[in-house]
Amino acid sequence: KLSEKGKSFEARLYSVDGKKTDKLDVGTAAEAEALRVAIAAGTFSVSAVDRKPTKRNPYAPFTTSSLQQDASSRLGFSPSRTMQIAQRLYEDGIITYMRTDGVQMAPEAIDQARRAIVKEFGADYVPEKARIYQTKAKNAQEAHEAIRPTDMFRHPNTLRGNDEQFKLYDLIWKRTLASQMRSAEIERTTADITVFATSRDIALRAVGSVVTFSGFLA
Repeated sequence: KLSEKGKSFEARLYSVDGKKTDKLDVGTAAEAEALRVAIAAGTFSVSAVDRKPTKRNPYAPFTTSSLQQDASSRLGFSPSRTMQIAQRLYEDGIITYMRTDGVQMAPEAIDQARRAIVKEFGADYVPEKARIYQTKAKNAQEAHEAIRPTDMFRHPNTLRGNDEQFKLYDLIWKRTLASQMRSAEIERTTADITVFATSRDIALRAVGSVVTFSGFLA
């Protein structure tokens, strides 16, 4: 770890004797220890800093499969349990039909989502133009829209009385609004560090990123 002005950051081994190196190239514990000793004995100098702005775009609204995957990884719901809960939400008129391969939304739903974003997050979070999603998979069943709230202004907190329904609806509501929000803006910084006063030519690299505008991540 390196520090500057009271802050520390982690740098990883990048090259040894001019050859790019990853952890699989260090084959023995003895070799790893020799490199550790050489680095610890050296002095460090930042030889290059590269800053690049980048953007991260939101995901499309949920289909059946993507909802099942997200509910499994985030909530621990099995696919069958997810569909049981979604069925109840659909029957109660809270979400659209939950068996679909389509990622598209009706124009009036997109318009309502954009207005809900303004209400919840502010006008800065709405892109100039609406985002239009299309299914890439061949033979997809696109008769139905993506899985979305029937009313974008129905906040998940209105379902707090039922824990499972709240959790799944919260996932759907956030994904739907996020799909129509501005991209997140991120500055990615790469710092190359030269290690001096060692018996080897060693370079380290540190990579970090800072979110400069949260966009859909909000």
